[in-house]
Amino acid sequence: MKLKNCRFLILATAVFAVLNFNSCIGLSMDIQMNRDGSGKLTLEYRLSRLLENLGKLDGNELMPSVPVGRADFERTIDRIPGMKISSFSVKDETKDTVYKAVLDFDNEKALLQFLNPYASITRQGQSGTLKIILFDQLPSYDQDMMELIAILSNDYDFSVSFSAPSNSTLTLNDAKGNSLKSQNVKLVPSGRKVSFSIGIMDTFELKDGLNLIFNW
Repeated sequence: MKLKNCRFLILATAVFAVLNFNSCIGLSMDIQMNRDGSGKLTLEYRLSRLLENLGKLDGNELMPSVPVGRADFERTIDRIPGMKISSFSVKDETKDTVYKAVLDFDNEKALLQFLNPYASITRQGQSGTLKIILFDQLPSYDQDMMELIAILSNDYDFSVSFSAPSNSTLTLNDAKGNSLKSQNVKLVPSGRKVSFSIGIMDTFELKDGLNLIFNW
């Protein structure tokens, strides 16, 4: 199958991006944790304007927007006690449309409800551990689909950062508890702010998923 004849694959890839946040867009998440369990969660979606325009194709009007807009955020946040939207913005750049949402949470339960079912928190006094599981159920694609995803995902990253009042550490394992094998991860493992970043295409190498373990 030639890429120039794969309109169906383009639409399928866009839908996959809506549901899984790991193709065709860049996504960053920053968590700032306070001593009392409250904090701030900042999400930024960097969406290719090419992908965004696919939603305007004939017969594709019902395809969900990518990424979700403020109204979708509000519908979600309204169901989470202890969380609210602090700000939401949209900015058009030459290549991308950038969506940024800042969410305030009053307690760890609200944060987990937003991240659930892929996260857990345990506390010991003012110290704690936050675990987030990612990419443990990626579907398989044929070669044509992977070539298309590679084209649309070029230069897009997925990243997560975390900060707390005291120094933190970040450990990366796969779902089986083994050290991460990918060589394409940018990692800041310790300090007041820890983080990791990986290219969108590189996430498809994580066959056994990814566990982020933040300790503070």
